[in-house]
Amino acid sequence: MFLTDEEKRMLDGKYGSGVQRSIELIVKLGDSFDAERLSPITYAHISYDFCPKDFWDMFTEDLTGTPHRVTTHPSYSPEKWKEWGLSFADNWEKEHNEKLKRYLELGWLRTETCAEYLLGIFPRKGDIVPMAGSCMQVANNSLFGARVDRMGILVSLAAAVCGRTPLMGLLIPENRYADYIVDVKNLDTSDWTIAHYHCLGYYIGDQIPGFKPVAVSGLPPTIPFDFARALVISMPSSGAVTLAHIVGTTPEAPTLEAALGNKKNQEAIQVGKREMQETWEKLNVWDDDKVEHVAFGCPHATIDEIGRIASLLEDKTLRTSMLIGASAPVEALARQQGWASIIERAGGHFLPACPSIANPFTRADIAGDKQAKSAATNSARSAHYIASVCGVNVFFGTEEECINAAITGKWKGEMPKWK
Repeated sequence: MFLTDEEKRMLDGKYGSGVQRSIELIVKLGDSFDAERLSPITYAHISYDFCPKDFWDMFTEDLTGTPHRVTTHPSYSPEKWKEWGLSFADNWEKEHNEKLKRYLELGWLRTETCAEYLLGIFPRKGDIVPMAGSCMQVANNSLFGARVDRMGILVSLAAAVCGRTPLMGLLIPENRYADYIVDVKNLDTSDWTIAHYHCLGYYIGDQIPGFKPVAVSGLPPTIPFDFARALVISMPSSGAVTLAHIVGTTPEAPTLEAALGNKKNQEAIQVGKREMQETWEKLNVWDDDKVEHVAFGCPHATIDEIGRIASLLEDKTLRTSMLIGASAPVEALARQQGWASIIERAGGHFLPACPSIANPFTRADIAGDKQAKSAATNSARSAHYIASVCGVNVFFGTEEECINAAITGKWKGEMPKWK
């Protein structure tokens, strides 16, 4: 692999042990995929609570900061858990605070969100951004045209420290053209909600092998951002899709021809009523109609989502626990609007963490004997992880159905009438 003089100095330890270890890992990764060189990054997005402590300490050793911005993925929130009477918080707090202290010393931004673009931190088309979190990777690749490769938590930290990533995979333009075409023209999407787009994305992810880019054709060219986001972020939950072009909507797919580039013989997948119904049923994993918890915000909620939830909860009281995953700035705006107080008066909570994998109400290792045994959500991604990681019965449906379940403690959701 070709290395610049600067990169050789990093490898020789001229910038400290942490940078040296980081670039050693990045070079080994690149060599294993026959990358010709490394590429400077635009910014990085990492997870610190999900990173092993020994690895974190080794790779940030001697580091005083970075010339590029680093943001952070949703982390644990033991201080919030303790407020809610979840006694297991003490098991996590010491390590969390040690890592957080180091993170802030480096001048990195404590965004704690899987949707940093809602904070005004988003890549331009072509920017190279190493990041942890499959929903971040597919969203930034697809919705903004950034160059983001599939990588894990440890590699993304190494890239953030040394400011380099191997030039390979989806960082190379010709690798970004679609290998699969998904045609949805036989579906009437005129009355679809966010949940319907989650369901479609979950089906597509299950059909695509490996990391192959996909082009979705047949959707209206003016679908709202929330709908486009729900579609793409659900794909890596059921599969490994890291780049999805929505023809007529996303930056690299003004036309189907543009999304396909020079590739020929793409495989076509037709999606109809039967596929959608089977997927909706697959996302519902429950025995009876009792609901103990409701989760929104996977990915983190937009201000519009919070506004809709507040309007449905005006003067209502919840029978279940309810969690909305949202970044601190978006939550602050919801407070200024008066929506947060409506939700909290009803009995809901906000959390700048992941309301699926790191949901304290459904994780037995956090909630202990207070763990909810069933949960409702309008996110296919959340439904997948709450069921598989937490072992909890899951109800999947629309925002309105989930709010009704939170108020009544019962699930009354129905199968959509697919048209």
